[in-house]
Amino acid sequence: MTQTACGRRSSPLRSRTMIQIEEIEIVEFRGIRHLKRSLGRRSLGVAGPNGTGKSGIVDAIEFALTGNITRLGGTGTAELSVKAHAPHVDSSKKPENALVRLKVYAPALKKSFTIERSVKNATTATLEPNDTEAKSILAQLETHPEFALSRREIIKYILVPAGKRSQYVQELLRLDQLEKLRTSFQRVANEAKRDHTRAQAEDQRTKSDFFRHLGIAAPKKNELLTAVNARRAVLKLDPVTDLAPANALKEGVNTEVKEKTLQPFSKLGAKSDLAAYLDRLAASQQAGITGDRAAAVAALTKLTDDPALLKVVKQRALLERGLDLLEEDACPLCDNAWEMAALVAHLQEKIAKADAASAVLKQLAAAIAPLTAHLQAVVRDAGKVAQWCEKANPPIDASALGAQAKALDGDRVILDKVVGDPAVIAEALQALGRLGSPIAAELLQATDGLAAHIDTLPDPSTEEVAKEFLIVAQEKYDQCRVTQRALSVSAQQAETASAVLSHYGAVSTAILEGIYDKVQKDFTEYYSFINRDDEDKFEGKLSPSFGRLAFDVDFYGRGKFPPGAYHSEGHQDGMGLCLYLALVKHTLGDGFTLAVLDDVLMSVDAGHRREVCALLKQKFPNTQFILTTHDGVWLKFMQSEKLVQSTLSFGGWTVDGGPQVWTEGDVWTQIDEYLAKGNVPQAAGTLRRYLEFTSTILADNLRARIEYHGNGQYDLGDLWPNVLAAWKARLQEARDSAASWGKNIQEAETLQVESKKRVAATKSEEWMINKAVHYNAWADLQPKEFVAVASSFQELLRLMQCPNTDCGEFLCVSPIKGDKEVLRCSCGTVSLNLVPKKK
Repeated sequence: MTQTACGRRSSPLRSRTMIQIEEIEIVEFRGIRHLKRSLGRRSLGVAGPNGTGKSGIVDAIEFALTGNITRLGGTGTAELSVKAHAPHVDSSKKPENALVRLKVYAPALKKSFTIERSVKNATTATLEPNDTEAKSILAQLETHPEFALSRREIIKYILVPAGKRSQYVQELLRLDQLEKLRTSFQRVANEAKRDHTRAQAEDQRTKSDFFRHLGIAAPKKNELLTAVNARRAVLKLDPVTDLAPANALKEGVNTEVKEKTLQPFSKLGAKSDLAAYLDRLAASQQAGITGDRAAAVAALTKLTDDPALLKVVKQRALLERGLDLLEEDACPLCDNAWEMAALVAHLQEKIAKADAASAVLKQLAAAIAPLTAHLQAVVRDAGKVAQWCEKANPPIDASALGAQAKALDGDRVILDKVVGDPAVIAEALQALGRLGSPIAAELLQATDGLAAHIDTLPDPSTEEVAKEFLIVAQEKYDQCRVTQRALSVSAQQAETASAVLSHYGAVSTAILEGIYDKVQKDFTEYYSFINRDDEDKFEGKLSPSFGRLAFDVDFYGRGKFPPGAYHSEGHQDGMGLCLYLALVKHTLGDGFTLAVLDDVLMSVDAGHRREVCALLKQKFPNTQFILTTHDGVWLKFMQSEKLVQSTLSFGGWTVDGGPQVWTEGDVWTQIDEYLAKGNVPQAAGTLRRYLEFTSTILADNLRARIEYHGNGQYDLGDLWPNVLAAWKARLQEARDSAASWGKNIQEAETLQVESKKRVAATKSEEWMINKAVHYNAWADLQPKEFVAVASSFQELLRLMQCPNTDCGEFLCVSPIKGDKEVLRCSCGTVSLNLVPKKK
């Protein structure tokens, strides 16, 4: 195991993470009753109208490999679960009957094994052979659900806020712990900052109390020593030059004598504490406290004026606590079953929605801190005055002071709580309303009574005054030292927490920038590839910041903007696919050997279908793709571009029988099988359908001129003659170009001669004269006669394909619009220049 830059350990099985599917069997699962299909580690295309069950194959593969079904989790699916809704509806009471069996191949191990998983025991798969290597691979697969992607998921990388995109992308990159750590560090830093603010307030209070006792507003050290030594001189004690030694201020003072001789009621102490209390009450009316009070009210009002925001903010503390408590596939509050990753994503999504309130919450915290410190000081001073009232002779009724202290302390607790728990906003607003209200008459009676009592007392002697001054000064100075130490510790903790957060942010951002630089280069390359006809200079930019990931893309050289600003839905889907491929390539590297794409290509512009197929085939030649689509033309593009080697067509679905599946396979083999049974009509229909699909592709490849139909419906008679005309024209252009450049014209001429023979064999020329002839009469032919028809078309189509069996693509004019430059296949085996030399 090796340590990575982000703190995660990389596994030696990283390149073994993915597998390829050799065979799949689905039983009583989702809408499929039974389906068994051999894939042979080759790519598969699945087509069919919506509702025919093709996505059941996607769900089955994901379930077999991970034990989960994405479609049954996430936002809006709280009432759905794998256990309850993965089985076919007729097997919902017997989940043991619903199972998926995959025979897979691990390229890195060069071995096959079988994975079987039933809905009843979804968390445990049966392996055959059940060895350590198979277990390790399955464990890796269970943590890499990104091999499957649906249309509804692909757009989450594009049209989402920067904070959400950062979350989704980091999840795909297996870096989701980064955000969790960032949140934890942020929470610690915030708490340390609040503790430091409280320590500052307490330190300021004790210093103010000490300075008030000295009678100096903000003394310097020499002034402080002067005040102390003046009293020591009265007692004929040596002056002090340093405050640091323990009890330095009262050194030499006979405290025992003081306790015996001094009155239990200190006139000086009572007078000082009463003055401090009245000053503290007066401060409640002054600008500093009233300003903080107004700021706190404004912050709370912002929350109460937005019920939706307030609701989310109230949930935030609960959600964050819930994230900390996650230990198993269940909600820590309600115990309902959840897939861990889905629950984490669900909670983080809700927390992210509360980020809009962060500025308001910071404003609230900044305003509340000095208010709670002030209330705490008032409560403490009120307690001291109440004690003097009780010591008076006769005692003075101080119940009003006690009641005030209790009420203010309750308000302090509420204000301190509202910063982290907006559920007490109403109580906090009431507390703020009480803060700064006029002094109650009951309080004035107590304070006035104490003041009158103080005035009746005889003044103490000069020596007694000095002695008490020094003793109290030492007590208050010692309190200052305690709060100063606490302030120093809290400052260091706050600084450390802030530094850790800052350093973590800088390091993680730098690492992410390096990752995103690689990802954005691949993304730009992929998107430019599929849009090279009009956006060949396209560039995408991923910009990470702390907890965010901005994403801007070029728009025809006019600047970079968010994808949703100007690009069409089709382009956005293309971006989503390209970004997904770039991310998975970075995550899995050579282990990206399987990708299941569920209808993700549907909104990609029709003009870019071939380019998408070429992208997947050329950039990921070792990846087995399982692709579903409800567009038959898309399926044919996948076939003609050799992206998929086998197909399934879902023609309908019934609850009793499941999907109606047509395995297309090798069309020529199917035709031979029909003819062997004497079924010419079936063979003729198969050939006609195949030629119609192929003509659609060839018309696009060769840039044939087709008469436009407003309804978008074209039959073989509309397409095939024009395809042949375009084919002949492209070959003639290739010959003329070669001749103009003085190049060998033999390749083009050979194609022309051979093409003429094969076209004649199909009798396709007759279609240009009489559209009533051609396939309408095929059904009346004898099997031997139709063999010649099918064979002639097969030979002609082979002539239009690359002879390299690993490629086999139909030749295509490049570029797809503008001046024609070359007729070629993607592998380059055939490349005929179409541009003549200028005279």
